[in-house]
Amino acid sequence: QGGERYWEVVYRCLNTNSTTNAFFDGILVCNGHYSKPLYPTIPGKEKFVGTMIHSHDYRDSQHFKGENVVILGAAASGTDIAVEISKDVNQVYLAHNGPFLPSKLPANVAQIRGISE
Repeated sequence: QGGERYWEVVYRCLNTNSTTNAFFDGILVCNGHYSKPLYPTIPGKEKFVGTMIHSHDYRDSQHFKGENVVILGAAASGTDIAVEISKDVNQVYLAHNGPFLPSKLPANVAQIRGISE
């Protein structure tokens, strides 16, 4: 259209088998590569008696109300969960080995270096 760049996407409704064409300025491909949880190898992990879940299985913060929580990893999921869960827990430790996030975090979220045991 007049030299402008755009994407034409054709998609099919799986319920009706009908197709639709639509035009977009940009496309994000969100193919779910995080859908298969990957757990880190941590020596002594079997000695931990608390709750351990993967971000893939996280739904809400109510299960952790009033507790101290450590989140391993400060990529998108870890950071999002740390901020969300902070409203219901006592303390969040956001453990990672990257540069500390410059963003302002809630008062009860502390960035720490990754854990080894």
